[in-house]
Amino acid sequence: MTHHRVLSALALLALLAAPLAAGELILPLAAGTAADGTTYSTRVWVTNSGAVARRLTYTFVAPGADGTKAAARGSLTVSPGDTVLVKNLDPDGKNGMLLLSGAPQLSIAPRLEAVGPNGALRAATAGPVVSGVELTPGNGTLHLHSLSHRQGGLITDLYVINASKQATQCTVNAFRDNGTTIGSPLRLSLPPRSLRVTEKAVASFGATAIDEARFAISCGQAFYAWARVYKPGSAELNAVTPAPELGRDVE
Repeated sequence: MTHHRVLSALALLALLAAPLAAGELILPLAAGTAADGTTYSTRVWVTNSGAVARRLTYTFVAPGADGTKAAARGSLTVSPGDTVLVKNLDPDGKNGMLLLSGAPQLSIAPRLEAVGPNGALRAATAGPVVSGVELTPGNGTLHLHSLSHRQGGLITDLYVINASKQATQCTVNAFRDNGTTIGSPLRLSLPPRSLRVTEKAVASFGATAIDEARFAISCGQAFYAWARVYKPGSAELNAVTPAPELGRDVE
């Protein structure tokens, strides 16, 4: 009986420690408005590849908020074989992230978009979707490459996600393409299941005219990070995701 209780307790601890369960995804939402009126948003399509209707639930988490305390924002039923464009996911056109839950027959496809003041599409690029596979484990490090900051040119917004149900501390180090450091490390405190957005992140290290910069990011809990590199009001829009490491075994 004692042995069984120990195993049950260990299983419970493992469940609580798991940053994302099966059927859960984190979807970052990038938004904003440029000085010329160009608006930025994230459009999301959901496809049901199954033979019966499936339901997707989603919860919006604003930057800096505790995602474990966020109330479910809504749900969507997708008919068999259908692809649906989900609207009004980011309230008031703000940055944030969605906590998604649904059946494995549902697939998610986000796209970052820039729309001019006249309503015409100026730029678009595929956005990131975060599952347990994409997460970097606690105390690990991920790298974001090809980051820029130029006055009147490309700028970099950094998005760091704490996928854990516990608060964590993160550190961001910046480097030039020759490996020399830029400024001092950036320290971030993130609540459970939360997002931290640092706009013009490269400039926050004191670099005001640089290309090909790199961020090395580490957190105490399981995490993810990506960057939006874009020229406000133009057709240049990129989503920079973590660089893969060579030499890992195929699981």
